Amino acid sequence: MRLSTLYMFKQNAESMSQRVSENNNIYLRLSAGKSLLRASDDPQGATDAVKNQDALAKLELYRSVRSGARSAMEHEESILSSVGSIITTSLTEKIIAAKSDTYSAEDRAALGKELSGIRGTLFDLANTRDSQGRYIFSGYHTDTAPFDAAGNYQGGSEARQQTVADGTGMSVSRLGDAVFGDIFADLDKAVAELSRDPIDRDELEKALSAASQAVDKGMDRLGKAQAELGTHLQQLDSLDLSGESLINDTIVKVQNAIGADYGTMTSLIMDSKMSEYALNASMMVFQSMQKMNLFNKL
Repeated sequence: MRLSTLYMFKQNAESMSQRVSENNNIYLRLSAGKSLLRASDDPQGATDAVKNQDALAKLELYRSVRSGARSAMEHEESILSSVGSIITTSLTEKIIAAKSDTYSAEDRAALGKELSGIRGTLFDLANTRDSQGRYIFSGYHTDTAPFDAAGNYQGGSEARQQTVADGTGMSVSRLGDAVFGDIFADLDKAVAELSRDPIDRDELEKALSAASQAVDKGMDRLGKAQAELGTHLQQLDSLDLSGESLINDTIVKVQNAIGADYGTMTSLIMDSKMSEYALNASMMVFQSMQKMNLFNKL
């Protein structure tokens, strides 16, 4: 039994159509940069891809949260550094000077104004807002100034917390009363006594001693706040390091699951070359068949 020209032509056409389809399929995957285009291509791979993509999204979210927490704490660290500088230099110096017996009433009044100015600077720092207009030292009551004009704390009772990694949370701000305490009331009392004329030496000594003690306690509180900040910033450094490693590992898992890894892409490129050769060969045969003028019968 001989094969007819029509039958051979039909078979070759079907073969060429299959080659075109295979070639298009390979190029679709190369264009997408992955071998997994539909879940039906590899159900297990699709399941792994979804799982790892979810894990990657979570890791990237934590990275973003840590970045925000770091910015907030670095801003707070800068504020506390300014507070420490004011307390250890200007404020301490003025309180010590105010204890001198050689000052006239005018000198004491002038010194009182200087203390009042320092107190105002501390008050402004205590009521600092962040770039979004939220009060830093008010805990979760971010729309309420932590201290009123009299220096009374009116912020929240709980420091703001954020989860920066699985199972890891930390406070991203300190409470105003834990940092500044009652220093404003004691400074106000000292300023009032320095401005009194005639002077009441006993009351002035009492007010200055209270202010001096408030400064000492303030430095202790400030030191604890700065130490906590430093510890948290170091912890963020460590979490960022391990987090980046996990992100990179998870990206590789996603790429492997969807066939976007280097090995699969290289294999697809090689397959595309082989597919091109096969398609070209089929086309040459098809063109030859078109030139044939045989009318064979079965």
